[in-house]
Amino acid sequence: MKFTSALLLPLFLLALAAPLSAATVFFDLQGKAGAGLLPGNENGTVSGSPGTGGEIGGGIFFDDVTKLLTINVGWGSANGFTNLTGNATAMHIHGPASFTANAGVLIGLDSLGGYNSSATAGGFSGTTTLTATNEARLLAGTLYINVHTSTNGGGEIRGNLVAVPEPSRVLLAAMGGLLLGLRRRRA
Repeated sequence: MKFTSALLLPLFLLALAAPLSAATVFFDLQGKAGAGLLPGNENGTVSGSPGTGGEIGGGIFFDDVTKLLTINVGWGSANGFTNLTGNATAMHIHGPASFTANAGVLIGLDSLGGYNSSATAGGFSGTTTLTATNEARLLAGTLYINVHTSTNGGGEIRGNLVAVPEPSRVLLAAMGGLLLGLRRRRA
């Protein structure tokens, strides 16, 4: 089967336009100390033997049509991490801030369904609807999740929400461009 430039050009343009359509954007937790909900990602002193946490289940993703941010994170040994210094006293989304800065609370996750404060089996599995301002902050990578304990009232574990690039669209666009280039070269 012989492909023509007339066929390849619309496919290439479609691949480039695909990211502009409705999408589900996936996120990882990152910080200055690495991936996950880590005490080293906190800006300030963390006391005691702090725990760790990270994504569980379906992970973290945002639907840009419904504006729903779905979060599935856990901490403690029951979730494959280390236990917090005590039960969580609060869990929030803060922002806007870089990895090395702190910011105020934007969304209290501890007041939503799906929150478990246990030091050994805690976490949050649920959704929150974002405003247009917080959507822009999320997509810019300036929101972070912070889990607070009695020992670490300012936060024990933290992770910034960082969008995961979708390689399939980039790869598709690159392949389309390559095919167009090869086709023109042969002509």
